Formats: sequence, structure tokens, C-alpha cells
Amino acid sequence: MILAGVLLAGAATAAGCAQPPVEIVPVGVQPSADVSDLAAVLSAVRTGDGRFDPRKLADCAGRLEAQLARMVVSGPTATPHLYPTYGSRWAYWYNARAAWSLKLALLARCPSTVDGRRFRARRFPLDGGQTSLDAIDALLLADARRTGDVRLAACVPGVTFAYAALPERPFTAEDFSRGLDGPFNELLLDGRRTVLDVEARRLRLPEMLWQGRDVVLAAYAARYGPADATVVTALRSAAGPEARRRLADAIGYPAAAHRTETLTIPGRAIYYPGKLGRVEP
Repeated sequence: MILAGVLLAGAATAAGCAQPPVEIVPVGVQPSADVSDLAAVLSAVRTGDGRFDPRKLADCAGRLEAQLARMVVSGPTATPHLYPTYGSRWAYWYNARAAWSLKLALLARCPSTVDGRRFRARRFPLDGGQTSLDAIDALLLADARRTGDVRLAACVPGVTFAYAALPERPFTAEDFSRGLDGPFNELLLDGRRTVLDVEARRLRLPEMLWQGRDVVLAAYAARYGPADATVVTALRSAAGPEARRRLADAIGYPAAAHRTETLTIPGRAIYYPGKLGRVEP
């Protein structure tokens, strides 16, 4: 597995979606892999099911800014000696995406929804350069394709229901070595993110799992031989027992993207594309 330290260029911005880059000037900040400020922010703002409280997030703005300033001058490219292993680099990108997702939600003043293209394409400083959530996602998806392990991309956290839940604490290299089976199955069991859309007869997958569906199908073919497997069949073969039972209800359903841009704020209704009505969080 690679996930090499590379300077991420800002993702191409869709026409009409450009916003000014976020500015953070890390005056006097020394490079460090310390994520204690992120730990404090997550402890304060995360709810029990991986959502966030916008009022508490506003109260933590200073600590979040301190963590991001540290990440501006530290990273796999800027300070490779601080991230010598694959697991440490993986943890860096997951933590960076979680932290910057919270920052961008704070800048949006935490409305119930966001413009997903603008949100993910907005550039910000990280790892000695400029990047965006889109660019971090592209790095993780490329590594999932290189390794044949879709979990590397699918489990990346964010602040909308199109991404995995915010973690209880920052990720560590040890989290990677312990394996991604747990987070992957949690994602498949999460009804707000992996949606069994009975009315439209679709299995709606969170964004990064949807984008990595080719990886899921290729892994299934490598294990069982060439076959006309569906995404649902291939996912069931990679899932744990409980998630496999849930996905059994989707057999015969085509997969589709669950591109909701609803922020994970408690008490907000989620409207699913192609489905009448709503599901209350």
C-alpha cells in the first residue's frame, strides 16, 4: 500500500463554484503530529451517533484553528519523518478530512444543508500546500484502487450523511493496523448513510463507497472468478454477518449514489433523492 506523501493540488473547481481559499497563517507554529486539539474538539462536539452540535463547534473554534494550523506545517509531504508508516499517513488524511470538514461547516455557519460541490471544492492550506476535500478524497480513492481495498476510501469521515460518521477521537496508525472491518461494517449498517430505498428499489451508497464500486466488483471477481455480479452481491461478500443480513433486503436492487448534502446536525430531516417523504434523524 502506498498513500505516499504528496503535495495535493486543489481539485478542479466546477464552473461557477469558485470560492476564495480559506486562510490560516501558522505564525510560530512548529511541525508536530500532535492531534490533541482535534481530540478535544471531537470530544466536545460529537454526538453519540457521529453527528455534531454546531453550537459546541462554535465554542471550540479556537482549538480547531490551532489544530489546523499545526496541520498546515505538518504532513506526509511537509514533514515525512513525522509520518514514516502507511498507517500514520492514512491516519493523517482521515484526521485532516475530519478537521477541515468541521472547519468548513463552521464557515458555512452550519445551515441544514450545504452546496456539496462548493463545500468539497473549496481550497485550504494543508501539508505545506493547498488542497481541498475533493483532493483528499481523490488521494484515498486512488489508493483504494491500487490496493483493491475499497474500505480505505469508503470509511473516510465527514460532516454530511454522504460520508462516514465523525470519529469519537482522532485516528492513529494503530487503528489502521487493527483493521477496517469494524468501520466498514458500521457504515453498511448505518441507515442514514447506506440507505435501503424501498420505494425507489435502490441501495443508495455513501459517496466514497459509490465511487469505489469498481473496486468492490473487481475484488469479488478476483475471489470468485469472472461473473456478472451486482454491486449488492459483491458488497455482501465483503460484509460481516450483520451487515450481510441487512444487505439481503437489497438483493435485486441496483446501487445508486446517496449524494445528500445534509449536514449531520441532530434534529434535521434528511430528504433522499428519488424518494417521497422523509426520514427523521
